[in-house]
Amino acid sequence: MLPVISDPESLTAPSTGAADETSATFDLLASYRRRLVLRCLAESDTPVSVDDLTDRVVSTEDNPESGSVASVGDAVVGRRRRVRLSLHHVHLPKLAEADAVDVDSGANAVSLGENGPTLLDRLSRIDE
Repeated sequence: MLPVISDPESLTAPSTGAADETSATFDLLASYRRRLVLRCLAESDTPVSVDDLTDRVVSTEDNPESGSVASVGDAVVGRRRRVRLSLHHVHLPKLAEADAVDVDSGANAVSLGENGPTLLDRLSRIDE
């Protein structure tokens, strides 16, 4: 037999606001490239051009320990182009939507946004 509940408010689901925020944070930090972007921007006091950001991501991802085949010539150009496209169409818009970065389309530059330092703080705690 089920007990009678006199307060219908007690039947509502608990608030999931904090869980949704945590989930969104982990979603943003799940991508290695987005973590690299945040770290690169944290190292700079001025906005970073998308070209410079692309070069930093490519050089970090293509370190000798990663076993990268692309080390010279057309392979590097193709790799750089693919990274730039993924930053432009996937990673920077996702970070900008979360106010983690500010993208200046006119200057083709990116800087940390309002929520960027918070994400970097959470990232450093995850790294520990």
